Amino acid sequence: MTFSDRRTDSERQAEQAWAARFTDPAGADAWVQASLPDPTLRPCAQVVLGFLRWRAGELVGALDQVMQAEVTLRERGDERWLARALSMLAVLAGESGQAERALRLLQEQLELVRRLGDVEMQASAYNDFGVQIGWDDPERALTYYQRAFDLLEERALSGGASPHPGIHGIAALNIAEIHLLRGRDAEGEAMTGRGGELLEQARAWTFWPGYVNLRVKLLSRQGHLDDARQLIRDAFARLGERLDPRGPPLTEPAQLLYAAAAHLEFEAGDPQRALEWLAGLEDWPNVRPELVPEFLDLRARIEAAGGDHAAAYRTARQLLAVTEARHAAERDTQVKQLEVLHRTELAVQQTHEAQRAAQHLREHLRELQLLRGQLEKLSSTDDLTGLGNRRQFEQHRAQLEPGDAVLLIDIDHFKRMNDTFGHATGDVTLQVVAGRVRGALRRSDRAYRYGGEEFTVLLRGVGEPFLLEVSERIRQAVVAGPVPGPGVTVTVSIGAALLTGVNDPGALERADQALYRAKQQGRNRTCLARPEGTAGPVPG
Repeated sequence: MTFSDRRTDSERQAEQAWAARFTDPAGADAWVQASLPDPTLRPCAQVVLGFLRWRAGELVGALDQVMQAEVTLRERGDERWLARALSMLAVLAGESGQAERALRLLQEQLELVRRLGDVEMQASAYNDFGVQIGWDDPERALTYYQRAFDLLEERALSGGASPHPGIHGIAALNIAEIHLLRGRDAEGEAMTGRGGELLEQARAWTFWPGYVNLRVKLLSRQGHLDDARQLIRDAFARLGERLDPRGPPLTEPAQLLYAAAAHLEFEAGDPQRALEWLAGLEDWPNVRPELVPEFLDLRARIEAAGGDHAAAYRTARQLLAVTEARHAAERDTQVKQLEVLHRTELAVQQTHEAQRAAQHLREHLRELQLLRGQLEKLSSTDDLTGLGNRRQFEQHRAQLEPGDAVLLIDIDHFKRMNDTFGHATGDVTLQVVAGRVRGALRRSDRAYRYGGEEFTVLLRGVGEPFLLEVSERIRQAVVAGPVPGPGVTVTVSIGAALLTGVNDPGALERADQALYRAKQQGRNRTCLARPEGTAGPVPG
């Protein structure tokens, strides 16, 4: 065998290791360890190793490996592996708060892959652009995700199958997530389905929980809770994971499915069942550092909704400590990056990087203040239902504008249910109704327990044309199924009033009058209040 033949075989193995970084990280790591001593393969191995260390949460170690590889790859003119190194450096810069540097690196990567004609890497670069700006500007991020998707969808339509279904599916799910975030459920559902098809084609099971999470959100919004639970069970079976909330999830996909199951039960109004999925969270093995705050935040919200504010406070303190530790690690990463830049004769950027680091620290301080503010929010939460309480309702009502609306919701014959089945059943009924009301809301809306069996909802920017539609969706969500325990279906009456001016003080009174009409006309219906005080019923 000639040297040229051996070189071709080595390149093939390097490509296989890069492709296996998600599906077979142990195999990719075995190739890395075997290849690091070889000067020819070392920079490629360092890029793969940097990826594996990043996934393990070792940001400084990942940065060191990839920046060493970058120097060698630039000297060699190996544009394909340099593009991969730039992608990794962009991710690491983004995670350490250096957004501008991340975008510069992605722009250089995009120029390289366009020159190479590599469609997969070009789509990946567009997707990474979206990820970097998604938090601050979701709609702009959507344009990048759409470019990535369209680039591969065009080839799938002409060739019968996607040439790169993994990144194709990821882009589809990112598009779906923004549509759902913006309340565009039809578009979100279509893209979620397409993303699932592509991930299944790619057998990219690492990302399957992302698809499941979006489908569960859709099914929950539509009131199909049993279908959502079955989807989670099917996902556990597909991934070969056990379905047992009493034991710790051993892999990242299982951890994400546990969180999805907990969120589903939380939205369904069953915080106790939700907490079972998050039991022993501190003992879960090998949780990626960026997922820990997400899981802790979910648990704190569930504990607060279940009325255990002491536990919610403890979890919020854990969240604060984890966030502070993560920020300290990010600062270490920034320092390490400056050291490596100096070693590679790029220290001219040090001043600019230090300025950005200082800005990043200021942003972190603001974030910590927000986290402390979350502890204060517990005092604005109704203990039984987890909804906002009357105090919070009054605070938020003062911020309403023309085009917003107030709903007053009253559980029909609630006193009779309390007298017949007891107060414990009455409490369960309040929790179930609260969960169903919350699940029927758009992302911009908020629900509150106003007192007793009465709830309020603030609808932002709903406008008169859609007020009836949104109100009826809430009413129908409540009657979608029986209440656990007595097995009876409860109904609600709703009075709805549209604001006619800033902080319109009469809106709540008009909604109350409309609610009175709804009860007088038979209950289980919505009445819309008009500015002049008339109200029109909508029968159940």
